[in-house]
Amino acid sequence: MNRKLRSVIYVPAINEKAMRKAATLHVDAVIFDLEDSVFPEQKAQARSGLAEFLTKERASFQGKYLVMRVNADDTDYWKDDLAVAVQIMPDAVLLPKVTTPQHIHDTYVELSAQTRQPPKIWSMVENPLGILRLESIVEQGKNSGLECLILGTNDLVKDSDIDPGKDRCNLMPWFSHVMLVAKSFDMAVIDGVLNDIKNTDALRAECEVARALGMNGKTIIHPAQVETVNKAFSPSEEQIAWWRKIVAAYDLPENANAGVISLDGMMVERLHHEIAVRKLRQFEQDATA
Repeated sequence: MNRKLRSVIYVPAINEKAMRKAATLHVDAVIFDLEDSVFPEQKAQARSGLAEFLTKERASFQGKYLVMRVNADDTDYWKDDLAVAVQIMPDAVLLPKVTTPQHIHDTYVELSAQTRQPPKIWSMVENPLGILRLESIVEQGKNSGLECLILGTNDLVKDSDIDPGKDRCNLMPWFSHVMLVAKSFDMAVIDGVLNDIKNTDALRAECEVARALGMNGKTIIHPAQVETVNKAFSPSEEQIAWWRKIVAAYDLPENANAGVISLDGMMVERLHHEIAVRKLRQFEQDATA
């Protein structure tokens, strides 16, 4: 996915004040939630309220990627949610509780029956079965518009009865599997939320690990988390300077055909040059987005 998704904030679709606030935040994406944060008796109200709100206020979210989390396809709300998605046309529809490629395919078919250019599809990864089958979900889902995975860590812990451990160390094998699949199929991955909204140190630590694993960003639930997450998933000045130094070194005539060079005491190979070029290109694209 060729856009930055550092900070992705959930907002309840039933809460107009929170939705208005999200429009003012320096986040890369907003998820309007019709699922977990909306009680069953509020579903219809949230659905119609979101449609009315975005019809009037869409322009205030300029530059942000807009995602609508619908209810699962085995609920009574799924088809009505998708009908509203076609009405308001978010950039993507986020599916919860995905355990088979069929969930992605059915959603694509339902959306495509109502519009020629349906929204993209995002998928929650939030239960053991979904992780076990993730390879087929992603490989087949790409044919149905799947472009991003979001870790639902709270549900994953609940459904697996696993103790996350210090710094979520017990979840690392699960995360590694998700990233192996995602990188194999060029799929974006967004980390799960941190509920302790005042614990900036824990948030920064989770972001650092997620970024080291290759994730694109992190989902958040409070405006106070935005700055920390954006900074954690943005390259530092030192990183940018190093990438530029590598590119400049290989641009020198004497290194035109060199496979390996010495740079500031480091052995640098052509693969490092390829990485630096890719990283700088992405940085420049993000800077102008």
